[in-house]
Amino acid sequence: MLPPACLAAVAFLIDASGSISDRHFAIQRDGTAAAFEDPQVIALIEASEGIAVLVGEFGYGATTRVDWSLIRNETEARRFAATVRGLGRVHRMSQTAIGHAIDHARLAHRDAPCTPQLRVIDVSTDGVESLTRIPIEAVRSAASADRITVNVLLLDPNDQVREGLDRFALVTEAEAWLRDNVVTGFLRLAAEPGGYAEAFRRKFLTEIALLPGSVPAVVAPMVDGGMGQREPSDQHGRRPP
Repeated sequence: MLPPACLAAVAFLIDASGSISDRHFAIQRDGTAAAFEDPQVIALIEASEGIAVLVGEFGYGATTRVDWSLIRNETEARRFAATVRGLGRVHRMSQTAIGHAIDHARLAHRDAPCTPQLRVIDVSTDGVESLTRIPIEAVRSAASADRITVNVLLLDPNDQVREGLDRFALVTEAEAWLRDNVVTGFLRLAAEPGGYAEAFRRKFLTEIALLPGSVPAVVAPMVDGGMGQREPSDQHGRRPP
C-alpha cells in the first residue's frame, strides 16, 4: 500500500555542539515545540493533508530524538510539541559536523510516513562546520538529487560575544559560509535569543505556506523581514511573493 499524501516532510536538526550553551539548546528545543502550538501553524496543518516531522540533534554525530510523526490536527500537533519540549540534551562539548547531520536527515527522509509535496531539512546552528566527516559539497548535492531543500536558522552567538568575540564578524562569517555551503532554500537570522521562537515560526510558515494545497492567506502577513531577520530567499536570490 502506498503511503498517504501530505503537504511536507520536514526534518529539524538542532545544534547541540560545544559552542551551544544549555540555554541556547533549550531555546532551540522550545522554539521548535512552540511552532506546533501556534494557531496559524495548526490552521495550515488542518487545512491541508498534514505534515510529517522529525527532530534530530547534532554535534560530532547526529541522533534522531523524535522519529517521524504525521501531524494532521491540533491534538497531534500539541502532542508532538509536548514530546519535543520534554527532550533532554544528548550531545555536549563536541565539534560541529553539519554535513554529517544533514546526511543523517537526508537518509531519514527515505522513511517518511507519507508522500510529501515538499521535502525539507531545517538546520538550526550558531556557526560554521568545525569538523568535516562527510564533504559538505557532496552532502548538499545528494540532498538536491533527492529533491530535499535545506534551510537554515542562524542563531545569534551571544554566548560567544560574552567571551570577547566580535558578534558582527561571527554572524557575517557564519552566514556567508552557510549560504555558500549548506543552504539550497533560504536562511533566517534569529537576531537575539529571545526572538528564536518567532524566527522559527516565521521560517516554518514560509516553508509551507506557498505550497499548492496550503492556505497562503492564513500566513501571508507573517512572511516579511521583521525582527531583524534576513528576508527569506532561495539560492538564486528569489523571494516569496
